[in-house]
Amino acid sequence: MNLRKSDQCNSLEELRAEIDKIDREIIQLFSERMKYVEAVVDFKPDAESIIAEERKEQVIRERTEWAEKAGLNPNTIKNIYLQLIESNIQHEMKLLGERQCNEVPKQ
Repeated sequence: MNLRKSDQCNSLEELRAEIDKIDREIIQLFSERMKYVEAVVDFKPDAESIIAEERKEQVIRERTEWAEKAGLNPNTIKNIYLQLIESNIQHEMKLLGERQCNEVPKQ
């Protein structure tokens, strides 16, 4: 991603254009992340493994720490990841349900 440094921008429009570039990249990264989330369902046999409370807590804790080290508001990042993970869980549950419906019962 080719960005100007914030102190090299000479107007509000230039700053906003750089923010837009960053946001496009963030969205693209979320899209890539979702591909991994979808692939993970193949390794999860049931709803309990999808919810994975310990993993959820670990991710929230680590991302919050990473945010703080990066000088960001850790509570904001925590809330973003709580929403993201909850959305991922719902999506994984849907995929699990679809997979179970498509499985052929053994006779």
